[in-house]
Amino acid sequence: MENMAFKISPKPTQMVHSATLKSNTGEAELVIEFITPAKYTCQPGFESSIRLNGIHWDGDHTHPFQTAINGLWLMAEDLMALRDYIVNYINQPLDRLNPEDLKGEFELARLPDQSLRFRFEPESGSSSKLNPEVFITMTAGRLRSEFHFVTDQSCLAIFAREMSAPLRGSHENTV
Repeated sequence: MENMAFKISPKPTQMVHSATLKSNTGEAELVIEFITPAKYTCQPGFESSIRLNGIHWDGDHTHPFQTAINGLWLMAEDLMALRDYIVNYINQPLDRLNPEDLKGEFELARLPDQSLRFRFEPESGSSSKLNPEVFITMTAGRLRSEFHFVTDQSCLAIFAREMSAPLRGSHENTV
C-alpha cells in the first residue's frame, strides 16, 4: 500500500507593495502599504495601511514621531488619478516645472468614516517657492491626523513609480 501522507504547503507569502512620499529634507514621509487587492461595491481597491513619520521641534529639541492607520480601503481609480496627476506634472520640461501648477486635492479612502486626502500647494514657508507642499489628512472613525511637508520633483517621481507596481499588478486593466 502506497503512503498517502498529506503534504502541507506553506502559506504563500503575500508581497506587500508600498509607496513612500518623502519630504525634500528626508525628515518626514508618508508610506502607503498596499496590503491586498479588495473590491468594495464592485469597485477595485486595496486594503491599506498608512504611516506618517516626522520630526516635531519644541523650540529646543527635535522629537521623532509616527502615526499609522491600518485597514483603510483605497480605491484604485483614485490612486491612479493621483499617480497620473503627479506623472503629468513631473514629465514637464524642467524650465516649465512650477509648483503653482501642482495645485490639486485627491480623496483616496471612500469607506464610511475613512478618509485619506492629499492636497498640493506651492511651498508656503519660503520666498523661493520652488517646491510643492503636500498636506495630508487621515481619518478613521474618530481618529483624525493632519500632516504637511515640503517635497520635490524627485520625491514625487519615486512616489508615482512606487504606486504603479501594485496598480499594474492587480487593478489597472479592470478600471
